Amino acid sequence: MPRLSPSVHAPDRTLVRGLNEGDETAFAALYDEYGERLYDYALSMTGDVKVAADIVHDTFIDAGRRAPRMRDHLHLSSWLYGAARRRCIRRGRAKVLFWDLDSEFSDIPFLDRAEQDDPAPDWPPSEELHDLFRATVAQLEPVDQEVMLLAFRHGLRPGRLGATLGLSRRRAALRVRRGRAELAAALQKEIARADRACASAAESEPAAGGAREQPDGAGAPPVPVQRPGRVLRRRPPAPPADPETARHAAGCPDCRRRGRVTGAALFGRAPAPVLPAALRHRVMHTATDPELAGYRADIAARGGTLTPAGLPSQPDVPSPFTRRWLFTGGGMAGALVAALVAVFVMGPGIGGDPLSWPPFRSEPQPSITRQPPPNGSSTDADPSRAPAAGGPGRSAEPPMRPQTEKKTPGESADPTRPPPSADPPTQPGALVVNPVKVELYGTKSANVSLAAESGPVTWTAMTSTSQLVLSEMQGGIDEGGTSQVTISLRTFIVGLPGQGTLTFTDSEGATHQVTVVWGVSLL
Repeated sequence: MPRLSPSVHAPDRTLVRGLNEGDETAFAALYDEYGERLYDYALSMTGDVKVAADIVHDTFIDAGRRAPRMRDHLHLSSWLYGAARRRCIRRGRAKVLFWDLDSEFSDIPFLDRAEQDDPAPDWPPSEELHDLFRATVAQLEPVDQEVMLLAFRHGLRPGRLGATLGLSRRRAALRVRRGRAELAAALQKEIARADRACASAAESEPAAGGAREQPDGAGAPPVPVQRPGRVLRRRPPAPPADPETARHAAGCPDCRRRGRVTGAALFGRAPAPVLPAALRHRVMHTATDPELAGYRADIAARGGTLTPAGLPSQPDVPSPFTRRWLFTGGGMAGALVAALVAVFVMGPGIGGDPLSWPPFRSEPQPSITRQPPPNGSSTDADPSRAPAAGGPGRSAEPPMRPQTEKKTPGESADPTRPPPSADPPTQPGALVVNPVKVELYGTKSANVSLAAESGPVTWTAMTSTSQLVLSEMQGGIDEGGTSQVTISLRTFIVGLPGQGTLTFTDSEGATHQVTVVWGVSLL
Protein backbone atom coordinates (compact mmCIF):
# COMPACT_ATOMS: atom_id res chain seq x y z
CA MET A 1 0.00 0.00 0.00
CA PRO A 2 1.42 3.44 -0.88
CA ARG A 3 2.42 5.54 2.09
CA LEU A 4 3.63 9.04 2.67
CA SER A 5 7.35 9.47 3.24
CA PRO A 6 8.06 8.69 6.93
CA SER A 7 10.39 11.69 7.25
CA VAL A 8 10.63 13.84 10.34
CA HIS A 9 8.30 16.84 10.08
CA ALA A 10 10.19 20.08 9.55
CA PRO A 11 8.56 23.46 10.31
CA ASP A 12 7.83 25.59 7.27
CA ARG A 13 9.89 28.51 8.62
CA THR A 14 12.96 26.28 8.86
CA LEU A 15 12.50 25.02 5.31
CA VAL A 16 12.06 28.54 3.90
CA ARG A 17 15.14 29.74 5.76
CA GLY A 18 17.16 26.86 4.32
CA LEU A 19 15.92 27.62 0.78
CA ASN A 20 16.90 31.25 1.20
CA GLU A 21 20.40 30.21 2.25
CA GLY A 22 20.75 27.68 -0.60
CA ASP A 23 20.98 24.70 1.74
CA GLU A 24 20.67 21.44 -0.22
CA THR A 25 19.63 19.56 2.91
CA ALA A 26 16.68 21.92 3.38
CA PHE A 27 15.69 21.41 -0.27
CA ALA A 28 15.77 17.62 0.16
CA ALA A 29 13.68 17.92 3.33
CA LEU A 30 11.20 20.07 1.41
CA TYR A 31 10.79 17.38 -1.24
CA ASP A 32 10.41 14.61 1.35
CA GLU A 33 7.76 16.66 3.16
CA TYR A 34 5.60 17.69 0.18
CA GLY A 35 6.65 15.47 -2.74
CA GLU A 36 3.95 12.83 -2.43
CA ARG A 37 1.25 15.38 -1.58
CA LEU A 38 1.96 17.49 -4.67
CA TYR A 39 2.15 14.41 -6.88
CA ASP A 40 -1.21 13.17 -5.58
CA TYR A 41 -2.75 16.62 -6.18
CA ALA A 42 -1.27 17.03 -9.68
CA LEU A 43 -2.30 13.53 -10.75
CA SER A 44 -5.84 14.06 -9.42
CA MET A 45 -6.11 17.31 -11.41
CA THR A 46 -4.56 16.17 -14.70
CA GLY A 47 -5.02 12.40 -14.84
CA ASP A 48 -1.64 11.94 -16.58
CA VAL A 49 1.30 10.36 -14.75
CA LYS A 50 4.00 11.99 -16.89
CA VAL A 51 2.38 15.43 -16.76
CA ALA A 52 1.97 15.17 -12.99
CA ALA A 53 5.68 14.27 -12.57
CA ASP A 54 6.72 17.26 -14.72
CA ILE A 55 4.49 19.59 -12.70
CA VAL A 56 5.97 18.39 -9.40
CA HIS A 57 9.50 18.79 -10.78
CA ASP A 58 8.90 22.35 -11.98
CA THR A 59 7.09 23.29 -8.79
CA PHE A 60 10.02 22.37 -6.56
CA ILE A 61 12.56 24.06 -8.83
CA ASP A 62 10.44 27.21 -8.82
CA ALA A 63 10.07 27.03 -5.03
CA GLY A 64 13.84 26.86 -4.59
CA ARG A 65 14.18 30.26 -6.31
CA ARG A 66 11.04 32.20 -5.44
CA ALA A 67 9.35 30.67 -2.38
CA PRO A 68 11.48 32.73 0.10
CA ARG A 69 9.90 35.90 -1.37
CA MET A 70 6.52 35.27 0.25
CA ARG A 71 5.55 37.57 3.06
CA ASP A 72 4.30 34.92 5.51
CA HIS A 73 6.59 31.88 5.66
CA LEU A 74 3.84 29.85 7.34
CA HIS A 75 2.12 29.71 3.93
CA LEU A 76 4.74 27.46 2.39
CA SER A 77 2.18 24.74 1.69
CA SER A 78 -0.10 27.32 0.04
CA TRP A 79 2.81 28.49 -2.11
CA LEU A 80 3.57 24.96 -3.30
CA TYR A 81 -0.05 24.00 -3.98
CA GLY A 82 -0.65 27.35 -5.71
CA ALA A 83 2.40 26.91 -7.99
CA ALA A 84 1.31 23.36 -8.85
CA ARG A 85 -2.28 24.49 -9.41
CA ARG A 86 -1.24 27.20 -11.86
CA ARG A 87 0.69 24.67 -13.91
CA CYS A 88 -2.21 22.20 -13.80
CA ILE A 89 -4.59 24.81 -15.16
CA ARG A 90 -2.13 25.79 -17.89
CA ARG A 91 -1.74 22.15 -18.92
CA GLY A 92 -5.51 21.57 -18.79
CA ARG A 93 -7.20 19.95 -15.81
CA ALA A 94 -9.65 17.06 -16.05
CA LYS A 95 -13.39 17.60 -15.68
CA VAL A 96 -13.58 14.83 -13.06
CA LEU A 97 -10.87 14.12 -10.51
CA PHE A 98 -8.66 11.15 -11.29
CA TRP A 99 -7.73 8.28 -8.98
CA ASP A 100 -6.55 4.71 -9.52
CA LEU A 101 -9.62 2.53 -10.09
CA ASP A 102 -7.60 -0.67 -9.68
CA SER A 103 -6.39 0.14 -6.16
CA GLU A 104 -8.36 -0.28 -2.96
CA PHE A 105 -9.62 2.41 -0.63
CA SER A 106 -7.35 2.90 2.34
CA ASP A 107 -8.34 2.20 5.92
CA ILE A 108 -6.97 5.56 7.13
CA PRO A 109 -6.98 9.09 5.68
CA PHE A 110 -4.38 10.19 3.15
CA LEU A 111 -2.37 12.48 5.43
CA ASP A 112 -2.30 9.96 8.32
CA ARG A 113 -0.99 6.94 6.44
CA ALA A 114 2.44 7.17 8.04
CA GLU A 115 0.83 6.22 11.36
CA GLN A 116 -1.70 3.40 11.13
CA ASP A 117 -3.23 3.56 14.60
CA ASP A 118 -6.91 4.04 13.74
CA PRO A 119 -8.98 0.87 13.31
CA ALA A 120 -10.35 0.13 9.85
CA PRO A 121 -13.94 1.37 9.40
CA ASP A 122 -16.79 -0.99 8.63
CA TRP A 123 -17.27 0.07 5.01
CA PRO A 124 -18.57 -1.56 1.84
CA PRO A 125 -16.00 -3.26 -0.41
CA SER A 126 -13.69 -1.11 -2.55
CA GLU A 127 -15.49 -1.95 -5.78
CA GLU A 128 -18.72 -0.51 -4.43
CA LEU A 129 -16.87 2.50 -2.98
CA HIS A 130 -15.35 3.25 -6.40
CA ASP A 131 -18.78 3.31 -8.02
CA LEU A 132 -20.23 5.42 -5.22
CA PHE A 133 -17.33 7.88 -5.26
CA ARG A 134 -17.26 8.23 -9.05
CA ALA A 135 -21.01 8.88 -9.30
CA THR A 136 -20.91 11.38 -6.43
CA VAL A 137 -17.96 13.42 -7.66
CA ALA A 138 -19.36 13.57 -11.22
CA GLN A 139 -22.31 15.61 -9.91
CA LEU A 140 -20.05 18.43 -8.62
CA GLU A 141 -18.59 21.32 -10.58
CA PRO A 142 -14.82 21.08 -11.30
CA VAL A 143 -14.13 24.02 -8.98
CA ASP A 144 -16.05 22.37 -6.13
CA GLN A 145 -14.23 19.09 -6.74
CA GLU A 146 -10.90 20.86 -6.35
CA VAL A 147 -11.99 22.63 -3.17
CA MET A 148 -13.12 19.34 -1.64
CA LEU A 149 -9.85 17.69 -2.68
CA LEU A 150 -7.71 20.37 -1.01
CA ALA A 151 -9.90 20.66 2.09
CA PHE A 152 -10.75 17.01 2.88
CA ARG A 153 -7.83 15.12 1.37
CA HIS A 154 -4.91 17.53 1.77
CA GLY A 155 -6.15 19.19 4.95
CA LEU A 156 -5.92 22.87 3.93
CA ARG A 157 -7.73 25.17 6.31
CA PRO A 158 -9.72 28.14 4.91
CA GLY A 159 -6.80 30.55 5.41
CA ARG A 160 -4.27 28.42 3.52
CA LEU A 161 -6.91 27.25 1.05
CA GLY A 162 -7.70 30.87 0.20
CA ALA A 163 -4.00 31.64 -0.25
CA THR A 164 -3.74 28.66 -2.63
CA LEU A 165 -6.76 29.62 -4.73
CA GLY A 166 -6.08 33.37 -4.68
CA LEU A 167 -9.15 34.11 -2.52
CA SER A 168 -9.75 35.64 0.87
CA ARG A 169 -10.24 33.50 3.94
CA ARG A 170 -13.95 34.29 4.08
CA ARG A 171 -14.58 33.40 0.43
CA ALA A 172 -12.62 30.18 0.82
CA ALA A 173 -14.71 29.21 3.86
CA LEU A 174 -17.90 29.92 1.90
CA ARG A 175 -16.71 27.66 -0.92
CA VAL A 176 -15.94 24.88 1.53
CA ARG A 177 -19.40 25.11 3.12
CA ARG A 178 -21.11 25.19 -0.26
CA GLY A 179 -19.05 22.26 -1.55
CA ARG A 180 -19.68 20.22 1.59
CA ALA A 181 -23.45 20.71 1.26
CA GLU A 182 -23.46 19.75 -2.42
CA LEU A 183 -21.20 16.77 -1.75
CA ALA A 184 -23.50 15.52 1.03
CA ALA A 185 -26.59 15.93 -1.17
CA ALA A 186 -24.96 14.09 -4.09
CA LEU A 187 -23.75 11.27 -1.82
CA GLN A 188 -27.18 10.82 -0.21
CA LYS A 189 -28.72 10.66 -3.65
CA GLU A 190 -26.36 7.86 -4.68
CA ILE A 191 -26.83 6.00 -1.39
CA ALA A 192 -30.61 6.16 -1.81
CA ARG A 193 -30.28 4.85 -5.35
CA ALA A 194 -28.08 1.96 -4.13
CA ASP A 195 -30.54 1.19 -1.32
CA ARG A 196 -33.43 0.97 -3.77
CA ALA A 197 -31.41 -1.36 -6.00
CA CYS A 198 -30.54 -3.53 -2.99
CA ALA A 199 -34.19 -3.66 -1.87
CA SER A 200 -35.35 -4.61 -5.38
CA ALA A 201 -32.74 -7.37 -5.55
CA ALA A 202 -33.81 -8.72 -2.15
CA GLU A 203 -37.48 -8.84 -3.17
CA SER A 204 -36.68 -10.70 -6.40
CA GLU A 205 -34.80 -13.48 -4.61
CA PRO A 206 -36.91 -16.56 -3.77
CA ALA A 207 -37.69 -17.03 -0.10
CA ALA A 208 -35.53 -19.73 1.51
CA GLY A 209 -37.41 -22.30 3.62
CA GLY A 210 -40.86 -20.95 2.84
CA ALA A 211 -41.25 -17.63 4.57
CA ARG A 212 -38.44 -15.12 4.54
CA GLU A 213 -37.07 -14.11 7.89
CA GLN A 214 -38.02 -10.67 8.98
CA PRO A 215 -34.98 -8.53 9.75
CA ASP A 216 -34.60 -6.86 13.07
CA GLY A 217 -36.69 -3.76 13.33
CA ALA A 218 -39.00 -4.76 10.47
CA GLY A 219 -42.03 -3.47 12.33
CA ALA A 220 -40.33 -0.27 13.33
CA PRO A 221 -41.27 2.99 11.62
CA PRO A 222 -39.23 3.98 8.58
CA VAL A 223 -35.82 5.40 9.33
CA PRO A 224 -35.52 8.90 7.88
CA VAL A 225 -32.78 9.48 5.36
CA GLN A 226 -30.04 11.82 6.49
CA ARG A 227 -30.32 15.28 4.93
CA PRO A 228 -27.77 18.09 4.74
CA GLY A 229 -28.36 20.91 7.14
CA ARG A 230 -28.13 23.60 4.48
CA VAL A 231 -30.60 24.01 1.63
CA LEU A 232 -28.82 23.86 -1.71
CA ARG A 233 -29.21 26.74 -4.10
CA ARG A 234 -28.33 25.03 -7.36
CA ARG A 235 -29.22 21.35 -6.80
CA PRO A 236 -32.53 20.10 -5.39
CA PRO A 237 -32.29 17.75 -2.40
CA ALA A 238 -32.49 14.00 -2.94
CA PRO A 239 -36.04 12.65 -2.99
CA PRO A 240 -37.07 10.88 0.23
CA ALA A 241 -36.87 7.11 0.26
CA ASP A 242 -40.10 5.15 0.16
CA PRO A 243 -41.12 3.31 3.35
CA GLU A 244 -40.29 -0.12 1.93
CA THR A 245 -36.74 0.95 1.00
CA ALA A 246 -36.21 2.64 4.38
CA ARG A 247 -37.42 -0.48 6.19
CA HIS A 248 -35.09 -2.65 4.10
CA ALA A 249 -32.10 -0.31 4.68
CA ALA A 250 -32.69 -0.40 8.44
CA GLY A 251 -32.32 -4.19 8.51
CA CYS A 252 -29.82 -4.82 5.71
CA PRO A 253 -26.15 -5.01 6.84
CA ASP A 254 -24.89 -3.84 3.43
CA CYS A 255 -27.18 -0.79 3.45
CA ARG A 256 -26.14 0.06 7.03
CA ARG A 257 -22.46 -0.05 6.05
CA ARG A 258 -23.22 2.08 3.02
CA GLY A 259 -25.01 4.63 5.17
CA ARG A 260 -21.88 5.17 7.30
CA VAL A 261 -19.92 6.52 4.32
CA THR A 262 -19.33 10.28 4.24
CA GLY A 263 -18.07 12.51 1.47
CA ALA A 264 -15.05 13.76 3.43
CA ALA A 265 -14.04 10.18 4.24
CA LEU A 266 -14.30 9.19 0.57
CA PHE A 267 -11.90 11.97 -0.41
CA GLY A 268 -9.52 11.20 2.43
CA ARG A 269 -9.42 7.40 1.91
CA ALA A 270 -9.38 7.30 -1.92
CA PRO A 271 -6.47 5.33 -3.44
CA ALA A 272 -3.18 7.23 -3.45
CA PRO A 273 -0.70 7.03 -6.34
CA VAL A 274 2.82 5.69 -5.95
CA LEU A 275 5.41 8.45 -6.17
CA PRO A 276 8.01 7.65 -8.89
CA ALA A 277 11.32 6.79 -7.25
CA ALA A 278 13.36 8.51 -10.00
CA LEU A 279 11.55 11.81 -9.52
CA ARG A 280 13.49 12.70 -6.37
CA HIS A 281 16.84 12.22 -8.09
CA ARG A 282 15.65 14.29 -11.06
CA VAL A 283 14.52 17.16 -8.85
CA MET A 284 17.72 17.19 -6.76
CA HIS A 285 19.92 17.05 -9.85
CA THR A 286 18.17 20.00 -11.50
CA ALA A 287 18.25 22.01 -8.27
CA THR A 288 21.97 21.48 -7.47
CA ASP A 289 23.79 21.22 -10.81
CA PRO A 290 25.60 24.55 -11.47
CA GLU A 291 25.38 24.05 -15.24
CA LEU A 292 21.56 24.05 -15.08
CA ALA A 293 21.24 27.55 -13.64
CA GLY A 294 19.72 28.87 -16.88
CA TYR A 295 17.27 25.97 -16.98
CA ARG A 296 16.19 26.73 -13.41
CA ALA A 297 15.66 30.40 -14.30
CA ASP A 298 13.54 29.40 -17.30
CA ILE A 299 11.36 27.14 -15.15
CA ALA A 300 10.82 29.94 -12.62
CA ALA A 301 9.94 32.37 -15.42
CA ARG A 302 7.24 30.00 -16.68
CA GLY A 303 5.70 29.97 -13.21
CA GLY A 304 3.96 33.31 -13.77
CA THR A 305 3.85 36.39 -11.61
CA LEU A 306 3.59 36.60 -7.85
CA THR A 307 0.95 38.45 -5.84
CA PRO A 308 1.91 41.32 -3.49
CA ALA A 309 2.03 38.68 -0.72
CA GLY A 310 4.62 36.69 -2.70
CA LEU A 311 2.25 33.83 -3.62
CA PRO A 312 1.77 32.48 -7.17
CA SER A 313 -1.02 34.28 -9.01
CA GLN A 314 -3.80 32.10 -10.40
CA PRO A 315 -4.91 32.45 -14.03
CA ASP A 316 -8.62 32.04 -13.19
CA VAL A 317 -8.62 34.70 -10.45
CA PRO A 318 -8.21 38.43 -11.27
CA SER A 319 -5.45 40.30 -9.49
CA PRO A 320 -6.27 42.88 -6.76
CA PHE A 321 -5.50 45.71 -9.18
CA THR A 322 -7.83 44.22 -11.79
CA ARG A 323 -10.59 43.76 -9.21
CA ARG A 324 -10.10 47.37 -8.10
CA TRP A 325 -10.40 48.69 -11.65
CA LEU A 326 -13.40 46.46 -12.31
CA PHE A 327 -15.07 47.75 -9.15
CA THR A 328 -14.35 51.37 -10.07
CA GLY A 329 -15.49 50.91 -13.66
CA GLY A 330 -18.62 49.12 -12.50
CA GLY A 331 -19.45 51.98 -10.15
CA MET A 332 -19.00 54.57 -12.90
CA ALA A 333 -21.11 52.51 -15.30
CA GLY A 334 -23.81 52.13 -12.66
CA ALA A 335 -23.87 55.88 -12.03
CA LEU A 336 -24.13 56.57 -15.76
CA VAL A 337 -26.97 54.07 -16.15
CA ALA A 338 -28.80 55.64 -13.20
CA ALA A 339 -28.41 59.09 -14.77
CA LEU A 340 -29.74 57.86 -18.11
CA VAL A 341 -32.70 56.16 -16.43
CA ALA A 342 -33.50 59.39 -14.58
CA VAL A 343 -33.29 61.33 -17.85
CA PHE A 344 -35.64 58.95 -19.63
CA VAL A 345 -38.08 59.01 -16.71
CA MET A 346 -38.05 62.79 -16.37
CA GLY A 347 -37.79 63.61 -20.07
CA PRO A 348 -41.39 62.92 -21.16
CA GLY A 349 -42.75 64.89 -18.21
CA ILE A 350 -40.80 68.06 -18.89
CA GLY A 351 -43.26 70.72 -19.98
CA GLY A 352 -43.31 74.41 -20.67
CA ASP A 353 -40.34 76.12 -22.18
CA PRO A 354 -37.58 73.88 -23.51
CA LEU A 355 -34.65 73.32 -21.19
CA SER A 356 -31.43 75.12 -21.87
CA TRP A 357 -28.87 72.81 -20.33
CA PRO A 358 -25.96 72.94 -19.85
CA PRO A 359 -26.04 76.66 -19.07
CA PHE A 360 -24.03 78.02 -21.99
CA ARG A 361 -23.66 81.75 -22.28
CA SER A 362 -26.36 83.13 -24.52
CA GLU A 363 -25.28 84.81 -27.71
CA PRO A 364 -26.92 87.98 -29.05
CA GLN A 365 -29.69 87.18 -31.53
CA PRO A 366 -30.58 89.35 -34.53
CA SER A 367 -33.75 91.35 -34.31
CA ILE A 368 -36.55 91.17 -36.85
CA THR A 369 -36.26 94.34 -38.92
CA ARG A 370 -37.57 95.20 -42.35
CA GLN A 371 -34.79 94.99 -44.89
CA PRO A 372 -34.59 97.49 -47.79
CA PRO A 373 -35.58 96.23 -51.22
CA PRO A 374 -32.88 94.78 -53.42
CA ASN A 375 -32.67 97.96 -55.60
CA GLY A 376 -31.58 99.96 -52.58
CA SER A 377 -34.62 102.24 -52.38
CA SER A 378 -36.75 102.48 -49.30
CA THR A 379 -40.26 101.14 -49.28
CA ASP A 380 -41.48 104.34 -47.66
CA ALA A 381 -40.15 106.37 -50.61
CA ASP A 382 -42.14 104.28 -53.06
CA PRO A 383 -45.18 106.36 -53.99
CA SER A 384 -47.26 103.27 -54.62
CA ARG A 385 -46.71 102.08 -51.03
CA ALA A 386 -46.97 105.48 -49.32
CA PRO A 387 -49.92 105.96 -46.98
CA ALA A 388 -52.87 107.77 -48.43
CA ALA A 389 -52.97 111.49 -47.63
CA GLY A 390 -56.72 111.61 -47.43
CA GLY A 391 -57.01 108.94 -44.82
CA PRO A 392 -58.58 105.55 -45.06
CA GLY A 393 -60.97 104.96 -47.91
CA ARG A 394 -59.88 108.02 -49.89
CA SER A 395 -57.57 108.08 -52.87
CA ALA A 396 -54.53 110.23 -52.78
CA GLU A 397 -54.71 113.36 -54.91
CA PRO A 398 -51.87 114.14 -57.32
CA PRO A 399 -49.50 116.85 -56.20
CA MET A 400 -50.25 120.36 -57.35
CA ARG A 401 -47.88 121.98 -59.81
CA PRO A 402 -47.45 125.64 -60.36
CA GLN A 403 -49.52 126.88 -63.27
CA THR A 404 -46.62 128.89 -64.63
CA GLU A 405 -44.50 125.74 -64.99
CA LYS A 406 -44.20 124.62 -68.54
CA LYS A 407 -44.28 121.04 -69.64
CA THR A 408 -41.44 119.67 -71.58
CA PRO A 409 -42.20 117.79 -74.74
CA GLY A 410 -41.20 114.46 -73.31
CA GLU A 411 -43.05 114.86 -70.05
CA SER A 412 -46.12 112.74 -69.52
CA ALA A 413 -49.44 114.41 -69.05
CA ASP A 414 -50.13 112.34 -65.93
CA PRO A 415 -47.90 113.57 -63.11
CA THR A 416 -48.34 110.31 -61.16
CA ARG A 417 -47.01 108.15 -63.96
CA PRO A 418 -43.24 107.54 -63.90
CA PRO A 419 -41.16 108.66 -66.82
CA PRO A 420 -41.15 106.22 -69.75
CA SER A 421 -37.41 105.79 -69.61
CA ALA A 422 -37.40 104.66 -65.91
CA ASP A 423 -37.23 100.83 -65.15
CA PRO A 424 -40.17 99.39 -63.18
CA PRO A 425 -39.29 98.53 -59.50
CA THR A 426 -38.41 94.88 -58.74
CA GLN A 427 -41.08 93.15 -56.68
CA PRO A 428 -39.77 91.07 -53.67
CA GLY A 429 -40.42 87.35 -53.77
CA ALA A 430 -41.78 84.86 -51.26
CA LEU A 431 -39.56 82.84 -48.89
CA VAL A 432 -40.18 79.08 -48.76
CA VAL A 433 -38.75 77.12 -45.79
CA ASN A 434 -38.60 73.31 -45.81
CA PRO A 435 -39.07 71.28 -43.60
CA VAL A 436 -41.18 72.77 -40.85
CA LYS A 437 -40.06 70.20 -38.24
CA VAL A 438 -36.59 68.75 -37.63
CA GLU A 439 -35.89 65.77 -35.33
CA LEU A 440 -32.36 65.34 -33.96
CA TYR A 441 -32.43 61.76 -32.60
CA GLY A 442 -29.05 60.09 -32.77
CA THR A 443 -27.46 63.09 -34.53
CA LYS A 444 -26.47 66.63 -33.68
CA SER A 445 -26.87 68.38 -37.05
CA ALA A 446 -29.47 68.80 -39.79
CA ASN A 447 -30.16 71.05 -42.81
CA VAL A 448 -33.02 73.43 -43.57
CA SER A 449 -33.67 74.42 -47.20
CA LEU A 450 -34.58 78.05 -48.10
CA ALA A 451 -35.97 78.96 -51.55
CA ALA A 452 -37.14 82.19 -53.27
CA GLU A 453 -40.27 82.24 -55.45
CA SER A 454 -41.59 85.09 -57.63
CA GLY A 455 -38.61 87.30 -56.94
CA PRO A 456 -35.49 87.74 -54.87
CA VAL A 457 -35.65 87.38 -51.10
CA THR A 458 -33.55 88.59 -48.21
CA TRP A 459 -33.97 86.82 -44.89
CA THR A 460 -32.87 86.79 -41.27
CA ALA A 461 -33.05 84.01 -38.67
CA MET A 462 -33.10 83.63 -34.91
CA THR A 463 -33.27 80.71 -32.43
CA SER A 464 -35.24 80.33 -29.23
CA THR A 465 -32.41 78.59 -27.34
CA SER A 466 -28.65 78.83 -27.26
CA GLN A 467 -28.38 75.07 -27.76
CA LEU A 468 -29.31 75.49 -31.43
CA VAL A 469 -26.61 77.10 -33.57
CA LEU A 470 -27.15 78.11 -37.22
CA SER A 471 -24.45 78.24 -39.84
CA GLU A 472 -25.91 81.54 -41.22
CA MET A 473 -28.09 84.09 -39.49
CA GLN A 474 -29.03 86.17 -42.58
CA GLY A 475 -28.64 86.19 -46.34
CA GLY A 476 -30.21 86.79 -49.73
CA ILE A 477 -31.55 84.47 -52.44
CA ASP A 478 -32.13 85.31 -56.09
CA GLU A 479 -35.39 84.44 -57.78
CA GLY A 480 -35.65 80.69 -58.21
CA GLY A 481 -32.53 80.05 -56.13
CA THR A 482 -32.09 77.94 -52.99
CA SER A 483 -29.86 78.01 -49.92
CA GLN A 484 -28.98 75.51 -47.18
CA VAL A 485 -28.75 76.43 -43.48
CA THR A 486 -27.12 73.89 -41.12
CA ILE A 487 -28.53 73.43 -37.63
CA SER A 488 -26.10 72.21 -34.94
CA LEU A 489 -27.07 71.00 -31.45
CA ARG A 490 -24.66 72.08 -28.72
CA THR A 491 -24.63 69.92 -25.55
CA PHE A 492 -22.40 69.16 -22.59
CA ILE A 493 -21.45 65.64 -21.37
CA VAL A 494 -25.06 64.47 -21.12
CA GLY A 495 -27.72 66.35 -23.10
CA LEU A 496 -31.32 66.28 -21.91
CA PRO A 497 -34.23 65.99 -24.34
CA GLY A 498 -35.72 69.32 -25.40
CA GLN A 499 -37.36 71.42 -28.07
CA GLY A 500 -36.57 74.72 -29.78
CA THR A 501 -37.89 76.99 -32.53
CA LEU A 502 -36.16 78.61 -35.51
CA THR A 503 -37.78 81.78 -36.92
CA PHE A 504 -36.99 82.90 -40.49
CA THR A 505 -38.18 86.39 -41.52
CA ASP A 506 -38.21 87.69 -45.11
CA SER A 507 -37.94 91.28 -46.32
CA GLU A 508 -41.71 91.69 -46.21
CA GLY A 509 -41.84 90.82 -42.52
CA ALA A 510 -43.43 87.43 -43.06
CA THR A 511 -42.22 84.81 -40.55
CA HIS A 512 -41.65 81.11 -41.05
CA GLN A 513 -41.07 78.86 -38.01
CA VAL A 514 -39.26 75.52 -37.87
CA THR A 515 -39.69 73.28 -34.81
CA VAL A 516 -36.57 71.37 -33.70
CA VAL A 517 -36.82 68.49 -31.19
CA TRP A 518 -33.96 66.33 -29.82
CA GLY A 519 -33.44 63.49 -27.41
CA VAL A 520 -30.76 62.40 -24.96
CA SER A 521 -27.19 62.78 -26.17
CA LEU A 522 -23.78 61.93 -24.73
CA LEU A 523 -20.71 64.08 -25.18
